[in-house]
Amino acid sequence: MRDVKESEVRQAEIMDAALSLFIEKGYLNTTTQDIIDRVKISRGLLYYHFKNKEDILYRLIERYSEPMLRKLSSIAYDPELSAPEKIKAFIESTLVLPGDVTKEMTTLQKTVNLGQNRYLIDQFSHNFINKLTEYFSAIIEQGNSENVFHVAYPRETASFLVTGYVFVSNEVKAAHMDADGQNRYIAAFKAVLARTFGMDMNLFED
Repeated sequence: MRDVKESEVRQAEIMDAALSLFIEKGYLNTTTQDIIDRVKISRGLLYYHFKNKEDILYRLIERYSEPMLRKLSSIAYDPELSAPEKIKAFIESTLVLPGDVTKEMTTLQKTVNLGQNRYLIDQFSHNFINKLTEYFSAIIEQGNSENVFHVAYPRETASFLVTGYVFVSNEVKAAHMDADGQNRYIAAFKAVLARTFGMDMNLFED
């Protein structure tokens, strides 16, 4: 019988099967044929939806980043929050606590850290940064209008801050740094934000 499943449903099935295999066998040991056998589809159907295994991985990373992007967008354009409150919420929302880490997230992180996937994660990071820069720029512009920030170049400043934050975070994760090391980087970034925007560091404390 001809496959008539909705495209999004079929793509989700392929991605779920691939992630399951990455967990079981490892990314390098998983082939497209393994994925085809797990989903019970033809090779042609797999390549109708995805270019290759790397494309599936990229889409998986996108899928796991979407909830954070939605949350950050909600924060950036929340009419009830001041700009300093948004800065604090923005940073807090990007921190992944130990209890939030799932087996799937751990597998994806290990996979993107592989040398052969470096180009792929850089490509994703650039796209991710473009979206975060848009949100962060909106917050800075709000701060200027509230007269609590005095930033001459909101978009450019947002780009510098977000790019550094994302790429340094990726390096920290790739190095499997312990909690103390990660906390030092977070504290350093908060200090940079406080100085850039003339904020009180106490704002970042609960």
